[in-house]
Amino acid sequence: MPLSRFPRVPLANLPTLLQHLPRYGQLIGHDQVYIKRDDVMALGMGGNKLRNLEFWLGEALHQGADLVLAAGMLQSNQCRLTAAAAAKLGLECILVHNEKEPGLYQGNMLLNHLAGAKSLFIGPVDEEQRSRRVETLADELRRQGRQPYIIGDQPLGALGYANAAQELHQQAEGLSIDLRHVVIVGAMGPTAAGFLFGTTLLDAPFQVHVISVEYEEGHLRALLKAMFGRISDLVGVEPGCAIDEVMIVDGDFLGDGYGKPTAASLQAAYDLASHEGIFVENVYTSKTLGGLRRLVEDGRIPRGEPVCFIHTGGAPALFAQAELFQPGRGPRSHRR
Repeated sequence: MPLSRFPRVPLANLPTLLQHLPRYGQLIGHDQVYIKRDDVMALGMGGNKLRNLEFWLGEALHQGADLVLAAGMLQSNQCRLTAAAAAKLGLECILVHNEKEPGLYQGNMLLNHLAGAKSLFIGPVDEEQRSRRVETLADELRRQGRQPYIIGDQPLGALGYANAAQELHQQAEGLSIDLRHVVIVGAMGPTAAGFLFGTTLLDAPFQVHVISVEYEEGHLRALLKAMFGRISDLVGVEPGCAIDEVMIVDGDFLGDGYGKPTAASLQAAYDLASHEGIFVENVYTSKTLGGLRRLVEDGRIPRGEPVCFIHTGGAPALFAQAELFQPGRGPRSHRR
């Protein structure tokens, strides 16, 4: 993998576990369902953003940064893991949230506070306005003699999941799993695009099913292709095959939109927890897992071909989603 020239700081205790899901597989009628446990990492309660942060903070340290800035909503997993990684590296951390300050800190917000991050609340502005506020803050800090680094360079962060594709391929080969299908979340693009880039560098060992949780299918496909090109430009390598040879984008599981539950996503959370003791949250991972089940049931992932669900983490956000899962309000879990 041609990524060794990029500064990188180890944060994610890799490789993460590749685990068979026999009881969940029995439930959905597929006996070769696997899960890649990027939710299980030693730092900050884990999650996909730690792979990104290895490259972001590698670059920050390379530039001599003494402070990092990150932005997101109150329950942003990226903010939580930035706060945790900054604490580990001894960097000051300022988080900018485009919401009002909550009356009660819970979920990721509580963890940010415990990690020592400073949170700024700028009200319900859009992402473009939020980005401008972060840039303005960075300029102010530089005038004060500080050296801030803004977290979020998407092509650079995506290199973490280019590595993840190689890691999963090596694990599957080591366990003699003929892995044919990978199911991964599709949101703003860097996680899935990075994984797709890594897959093409490996000469397409598996088909990658990208489940949209934020955008309609055509928009997400365009985002992924654009991000794929930016990663290729950054690395300076032309993959051996095109992104369309390894990518299937599916927008059928988005429901009413980003962060809004569907019956299938709620059921997926109950099913995985009650059959395997593994937790997924509502915004990203439960919709992705619900998509995997439907793809199996519809035959788009054949029952005789191994499939891996990439668990990108985010379970701490569950504690801010409690109203969705109260007894009597959500779907019942299947019998044990």
